[in-house]
Order: sequence, then C-alpha cells, then structure tokens
Amino acid sequence: LNPGLMGNLNYLALSQILPSGWEIHNNRMDNNPIGNKYQTPRYQDIRDDRVYTHFDLASKQKVTYVLLLNASYVGRYYLPGFSCEAMYYGKAQTRVAGTWVEVVPKK
Repeated sequence: LNPGLMGNLNYLALSQILPSGWEIHNNRMDNNPIGNKYQTPRYQDIRDDRVYTHFDLASKQKVTYVLLLNASYVGRYYLPGFSCEAMYYGKAQTRVAGTWVEVVPKK
C-alpha cells in the first residue's frame, strides 16, 4: 500500500528470501497463471531461494503478489523478513521482520 505521502513510486524492488527447505513454484514454467485477482509485476526474477519482484505503485494504490511454495521437508524454519525499496529513491523503503514458521505433515 502506498499511502501517498511521497506521491507515485516507480521502480520498486520487493526482495523475498525463503527458507532452504521450501521450493518456489515458477508459474511461467508450466503456463499455469494464478488468476486474475492478483496483479502481474513489471518484472519478476525467481531464483532457487529468493524472488525479486519489480513494480510501480501509484499514490493510494495497493497491489498483491502471490508466490506458490512447496514445503519440501517437515520442520521449523526461519522465514527472513521481506524488504521493498524504490531503486532510485532511497527515502522510499520498508522492511518486515522475519519469523519462525513450523511446517507440519498434511493431515
């Protein structure tokens, strides 16, 4: 959500690092889109353990991006915090604290 205090924000980079026991599902590889209710980013770089999402955000606009993940192993994992910042405007940035996540078998 862009509260609008800095106007429109362009060239935002959302960095998401994921635990090593999780696999990132790349929808572009199997032509299986998530659906129309979520936005498509300008560019998305999907790596083995992280995803970089690049987008613009107009004043008062909110966007939602979805990652499909597969928890490969049961266990307790630390999910690092996510960060988002404007690539060419250092004053526009935010961070979310990391947290511990428990992966349990499906019942």
